[in-house]
Amino acid sequence: EAGEAAAAAAAPAAAAEAAKPAEPAGPWTLSLELGLNGALSNSSGVVGAEDGNTVQFGMALKGAAKLREGAHEWRNSLTIAETQTQTPALPVFIKGNDVFELRTMYLYHLPAVPWLGPFVRARMQTALFPGRLVLPDPAIPVTVDGEATALDSKTEDGKSYGVLELTDPFQPLRLRESAGVFAQPVDAPMLGLTVTVGAGAQQVFADGGRAVKDDETTPAIEVVSLDDSQQIGVEVELEAEGQVTETVRYSLGVNLLYPFYSDPELTPAGDPLEGIELANVEVDGKISVKLAAWASLDYVLSAKYLPLIIDEWQVQHGLLLNASFNLL
Repeated sequence: EAGEAAAAAAAPAAAAEAAKPAEPAGPWTLSLELGLNGALSNSSGVVGAEDGNTVQFGMALKGAAKLREGAHEWRNSLTIAETQTQTPALPVFIKGNDVFELRTMYLYHLPAVPWLGPFVRARMQTALFPGRLVLPDPAIPVTVDGEATALDSKTEDGKSYGVLELTDPFQPLRLRESAGVFAQPVDAPMLGLTVTVGAGAQQVFADGGRAVKDDETTPAIEVVSLDDSQQIGVEVELEAEGQVTETVRYSLGVNLLYPFYSDPELTPAGDPLEGIELANVEVDGKISVKLAAWASLDYVLSAKYLPLIIDEWQVQHGLLLNASFNLL
């Protein structure tokens, strides 16, 4: 009876607590996700393939901090992506992907037209680890700026290979600033679209670094020296993302910087550039299929044309089985 009386007395208090309105969510939205992926295969006696193991592993850390309060919106993001691969042809791991990126963007939504307004944005992108050209034979001919250069000969696990140092950690370092007008004409679960147009500036710090720009018609592998550069011009960016189904999500980003001032106006190989040849183009895309609460199958694409770093498309894409963990 005493227990029943206590329960009866507690019931009104519980009901009153349940009737209280939920506390409003804070203006900040925070997220931090760690993704891991890997692959292992072995070849033995396969025609056209060297015996041994092929090992690949990678990680991706993505963080976001978003503030939305009234007409003010502030977006911040962090991306770290690393991939290492070892094949039977080489006794060492070679980096395949190495990205460290920070972004921040402030948008002011006009009270009369909330999907339109001014913005300012800044971005920093670099690599965390040094870059190297690693070849299975130290005798393979290599030229740097047209001059023959010997590879450093190294031996590991009884195998010899050649190495040429290309870049230091945090090289090249690329900074981008822009300001102008944004529009968000569509904001739906299946499609969220943001378009920005404005003035943009870019600075690249790469002096002392090198990049491979090989001509397949010659026996040697060509390497060119990199230099610092800066550009100012018109920037246009499109960002789209959406949830197609409960398990399929996508994102796409396209950025164009068309400069009206550029220093220098030469490729790393010394070839003159003009007009549209000086434009920077970046495309990033992702399609993710959720297989479980912690696993997804992702197709990732990154394509860049940055002529003052290297005047050819830099393309990376792949299909990855990811195990992801929400840290925030």
